[in-house]
Amino acid sequence: MLGVSTRVDRSGPLFDGRAPRIMDEYVDDLEEQGAEWALRHVQRTFHAKFQNPTGYYESRVHISNVSGEHVVNDGGFAGPVYGPWLEGVGSRNETTRFKGYHAFRNAANRLELRFSELGHRLFNSNYQSRF
Repeated sequence: MLGVSTRVDRSGPLFDGRAPRIMDEYVDDLEEQGAEWALRHVQRTFHAKFQNPTGYYESRVHISNVSGEHVVNDGGFAGPVYGPWLEGVGSRNETTRFKGYHAFRNAANRLELRFSELGHRLFNSNYQSRF
């Protein structure tokens, strides 16, 4: 007579309550890495496209924490007023030949395509061993 026996060990992060905290840390780290990647992408676009850069606008683009989320922005109303024009969403873009660099939109679109890869790499390097 043959038999199969199984035993489940109910210990570790999934059973002792550590898993939600670890996953919260993972999500926060992933959001931060995504924002840093997007910021670098925006800065690369500026360096490639700006013909006579002064550095002023570029220095206003940063990562901020808005309601617990990492956001890449140019300071909004407190920052440079020509941000929408440079992005291509300002009212001036409708009346001039300049249609904008689309730096933020392109960064967001490309980040969306890479986010899964960033998440897998981060989880495998920093979090997998904690489970």
